[in-house]
Amino acid sequence: MSRRVALTQVAVWGLLVLGLTLMWARKDAGAAATLLTILSGAAAVTQFLSATKWKPAARASSAEQVDAAADALAAEVRKQWEAEARRRSLDRSRRLPVRCRIPRGSHEIDLDQFVADFADDPRRTVVVGEPGSGKTGLCLLLTLELLRRPEARRVPVLLQISAWNPAENLDSWLLSSLLDIYPFLANESRYGPTAARELLNQDRILLVLDGLDELAEDQRPAALRALDADLGSARPSVLTCRAAEFAAANAGGVISDSHVVELLPLPDEAIAGYLRESTPQASVERWAPVLADLTERTGTPLGHALRTPLMLSLARAVYADPRKDPAALLRVPDAEQVEATLLDEFTRQAFTTRPPSPLQNPAHEPPRWNPEQAERWLSYLAREFRDLSWWRLWRAVPTTVFVMRGVLVGGPLAALLGWLLLGLFGQPGLGLLLGAAIGVSGGTGLGLLPAEAPRRFVPRVLRRGELGRDLLFGAVGAVAGGVAVGVLWGGLYGVAIGLVFGVAYGMVRRFTEPTEPTEAVTPESLHRDDKRAVLFAAGLGAVLGGLAGGFLGGVVGVSGLGLVVPVAHPVLVGLLGAAVGVLLGAGGLGLAIYATSASSRFNTARLWLALRGRTPVRLMAFLRDAHRLGVLRLVGPTYQFRHELLRDRLARRS
Repeated sequence: MSRRVALTQVAVWGLLVLGLTLMWARKDAGAAATLLTILSGAAAVTQFLSATKWKPAARASSAEQVDAAADALAAEVRKQWEAEARRRSLDRSRRLPVRCRIPRGSHEIDLDQFVADFADDPRRTVVVGEPGSGKTGLCLLLTLELLRRPEARRVPVLLQISAWNPAENLDSWLLSSLLDIYPFLANESRYGPTAARELLNQDRILLVLDGLDELAEDQRPAALRALDADLGSARPSVLTCRAAEFAAANAGGVISDSHVVELLPLPDEAIAGYLRESTPQASVERWAPVLADLTERTGTPLGHALRTPLMLSLARAVYADPRKDPAALLRVPDAEQVEATLLDEFTRQAFTTRPPSPLQNPAHEPPRWNPEQAERWLSYLAREFRDLSWWRLWRAVPTTVFVMRGVLVGGPLAALLGWLLLGLFGQPGLGLLLGAAIGVSGGTGLGLLPAEAPRRFVPRVLRRGELGRDLLFGAVGAVAGGVAVGVLWGGLYGVAIGLVFGVAYGMVRRFTEPTEPTEAVTPESLHRDDKRAVLFAAGLGAVLGGLAGGFLGGVVGVSGLGLVVPVAHPVLVGLLGAAVGVLLGAGGLGLAIYATSASSRFNTARLWLALRGRTPVRLMAFLRDAHRLGVLRLVGPTYQFRHELLRDRLARRS
């Protein structure tokens, strides 16, 4: 929203407040009604015009703004993936001795050398390897190494290509992905209106696309053709895929072998060396049979299973527990069963915690989860969801649940509110019936509305295609406020106050959208901002309700309405009306916004799933701990399972 529009709206609402104050002093009901209608109409027209004013043709962001956006993006990408690299033990001192063949079928070099060479001379590269061979870890290393080069013009951005539909234009998907994961790029006051677009247009982004094999099989060849057409071979990029899946998708030769790098399996001696060096001296004896098997024999099931960094790191994590004997792996008959054993034991071991110290601060103690329950919850999530976005979990809940929630919660709450408030004026029965009718009808309608994306309070002007929803939301507020006032004070006042509340509802809908946040989002920050948007709506409703209630009670008055008022002085009646208006405004607008908010849908979904034993009640805390323990990884505001092998194994469990 421009400063001029914002100042205009502040001025109009200031005039409205001033007019109400003057009318209070004069106590002239006829003039009060006329002036209120005029001012409310002016405010509504101003809001409508500002909402329907299409944004002018956007100017391009300046070169300085694009540079600033690139710097901010680089800082956020570094912060995001440095934390993930530490969690994955990818620092140089603990890194596994992975080697790769460059180009595919030619000479071998170690991974550090390849990362350094690529950062010196970025080029089109496809990384292939077995499941768990370290492709995602390599993406992290490449991203961080590129960010360490101060002279680099391009900012590496790591994206999951499985989220792309190859039928969609690549640039369209990249633009929306950038703004979803790094929404601060939409801050027009800081970076101009087209910063994200200019970063792509000016080739300031180096794409690191992970997980081509996670696309549907019939989409992979189309994805390769689209990438070749949209990016070309001259533009540096990184794409990862499992070796067999890439060979099948690239049967037409879209990508030449000169661009393909193959991650190699770990040899037995490298596996044994890593285990020997990373194992504390006190535990070496437990690992002695395993080390002997790896060094004295070749082609054993255990050696075959541990040849990928994923399985080797899982074995190291699982058998770090001194109560577990790694020699038990030698008794497993084949490599597939060894891998299954490690995947199963890892999820159970991750949630097995020691009793907390009595010296530990209880406020900072992480939750403790039953390992069997945690495994069951993760199995359900793995079957139902590929990406764990909290605002999309409602899709696992029937629509009737949200409708019933609206009826069972909205109806009684609105009835109780009406009974309490109108009961102050001697009309408890009317308040009960009116509140129940509004609550049931409103709860049903809001329960049927499509789910909202997570929101935050950001004033802005309308974008094309959004007017209808704003007007619908405003109409809900106009009807709710107008009916309640019109029943008591008549149609004229009902229309005037309904107009005020309609504008308020429309303002809240217009001002709660995730368009210009100031920092990169996480699941927790997105959830927190959505709840704050609801509080903003309740606060605005309280202010407008207090003004309207104070005016109707203290200026228009209640004489002749047949109401029993517990106070007689006009000022006290006005204060009582203001209090009633605060409760009605805050409750009505707050509940309406909450009913359609992403956090509300999430709360209903998590309670419904918890009642059915599918997930814990404290689902956000559980996901956060699963990420801390290495079971999940974090990609922007979305959790994902650490590896597809882990997700597939969990999904197959009953």
